[in-house]
Amino acid sequence: MTLLSDAVPRIDAGTPSDRVRIRIRIRTRSLVPAGVVAAVLALALVLFLFLAQSASATAPIPGSPLDAYDKGIPYDVGVHKIARLAAMISYALMVATMVLGVVLRMRYFQRYVNRRTVYGAHMTLALSTLTFGALHGLTFCYQPVWDIRLANLLLPFTGGLQRMPVGFGILGTELAIAVGCSVWLQQRIGYRRWLRFHQFAYVAFGLIWLHIFTVHPEPRHTNLVALAVAAGALGCLLAFLIRALPSSSRLRRGTFTNSVDGIQ
Repeated sequence: MTLLSDAVPRIDAGTPSDRVRIRIRIRTRSLVPAGVVAAVLALALVLFLFLAQSASATAPIPGSPLDAYDKGIPYDVGVHKIARLAAMISYALMVATMVLGVVLRMRYFQRYVNRRTVYGAHMTLALSTLTFGALHGLTFCYQPVWDIRLANLLLPFTGGLQRMPVGFGILGTELAIAVGCSVWLQQRIGYRRWLRFHQFAYVAFGLIWLHIFTVHPEPRHTNLVALAVAAGALGCLLAFLIRALPSSSRLRRGTFTNSVDGIQ
């Protein structure tokens, strides 16, 4: 009779090259949910662009000063500048948080920088990202043309102008908040379960990027803002690929073993 433990391949069995191949195969399976989410986001983006192109080219951008003028609604330029600045800062901090998280997980520069210092910087950047993101969302409550209430900021896709693009941003922000708050549950649910949930930060970034790309045509044109948005997305994509597809040398060195004291 074959035991169940004999039927399941063990990572510590076989030659070092066999162990590397088994680990790569196991880690590749974890890419399937992320691939499905990426495909859904890409499909939603294509659908949005198709609908946007079918609309009239002369129509003002929803929520813009021209749109407010056509509707006879006052438009606060100061609130607009605050929202724009908060969005830019939040996006830059979010990219830095994602990249630094991969640096922390891959144990880069651990010979030169204390690991707890990198962990503290990662947490500080994440908290700052959520703070500026929340500020960006709250400013629209003071812009009458958007017709957004506090309840609409808590429940995505429920009201205001551009429900789908705005809903992507709200959903991504709430998911990022949940990922950040899960740190306090790490010891209760276990490190590996927490780490799997923590990886939903990539999904949150995808939703927020989809919000940025669809809510305003500026990132879809050739300008400095579009280049910055694209550079941030490429940086996070590269960090995700490094995290998801580790090299064989890092696997042999045991880079992905669990750490102590609750630091990933």
